[in-house]
Amino acid sequence: MTETTQFGPPQPSAEPSPQPQASKGNGAAPAWNGKLPLRKKVVANGEDVDVLNFREPTGGDIERVGCPIVLSVFEAQPKPIYDGAIMTLMMAHLAGVPPSTIRQLDPRDWQNGAMMLFHFFVPDQFIT
Repeated sequence: MTETTQFGPPQPSAEPSPQPQASKGNGAAPAWNGKLPLRKKVVANGEDVDVLNFREPTGGDIERVGCPIVLSVFEAQPKPIYDGAIMTLMMAHLAGVPPSTIRQLDPRDWQNGAMMLFHFFVPDQFIT
């Protein structure tokens, strides 16, 4: 059995090499559409809905409602902790529905909504 070694520039391969994807923003979060599909309908502003539409929060929303994520900075590795009451108020505020609508959510839908909004309330270093 003989082995051949090729010297010189690499020869083009039959398969095209993958093209690099353009980055979006600072790379901290994937594209976000703000739609939270629900497992079961809830009453929002007098109507039954099966999707909540969140808008992106602003600094003013944090000032008005409060920050729903608290960082436990006194640990060796700081970790984010939800403040459930403030997250409920923030979700209601961003979806334009009363807090009673958010309280009707299936617990898994509440968690999914909170996770959708999570990256807006923590420094980029916590998003990987």
